[in-house]
Amino acid sequence: NGVDIQNFTRQFSYGELTDLEMKLNIKPDEKIIVSASRLVPKNGVDMLIRALAILYGGGTGTFKLILAGDGPQKEEMQNLTENLGMGGNVVFTGSVSHQELPLYLKISDVFGRPSRSEGLGNAFLEAMAAGVPIIGTKVGGIPDFLKNKETGLFVEVNNPEDLADKISLILNNKGLAEKLKKNAEELVIEKYNWDKIANQFKELYE
Repeated sequence: NGVDIQNFTRQFSYGELTDLEMKLNIKPDEKIIVSASRLVPKNGVDMLIRALAILYGGGTGTFKLILAGDGPQKEEMQNLTENLGMGGNVVFTGSVSHQELPLYLKISDVFGRPSRSEGLGNAFLEAMAAGVPIIGTKVGGIPDFLKNKETGLFVEVNNPEDLADKISLILNNKGLAEKLKKNAEELVIEKYNWDKIANQFKELYE
């Protein structure tokens, strides 16, 4: 597992960023939470939607949740969104290509995937490379790269209140957010760069 560093660290023009924000109906004062994952139970997308409703209930600002991905839970998650009164604040993008995904990450303030189970979790590594602070659970391979308060924040499984708190912590603590972004990007470049991994495989087979 690894990351195409060149793709996920690339910069975009102001026009490219604003065009996507207009397409997604993002307002200037909205904080953007993003998740890139299949819409399946193990990825905890329902926890993100519930956390968003908690953030709004607390009156702490305006937010938009971008769900980049598709899957069998899409209709169920859309219904949950409407039932919680979050219909105008959740964007279901459908599948997003790896070429387009860095642009979605660049307009976002925090990446969350409160997984119930996980392999390594390439989507986290891609967000780290793009400079987005990450939030994840302590399951599967996530602890291999997520060091709490160093490269990201841990959240409890099936706990939307904790997730809402961790999102608020990143959004309201600029110093912490910058620290997480810097450490995470350095880690990904050092350990998960596809070019380095390809050379390691080449050396192994030679």
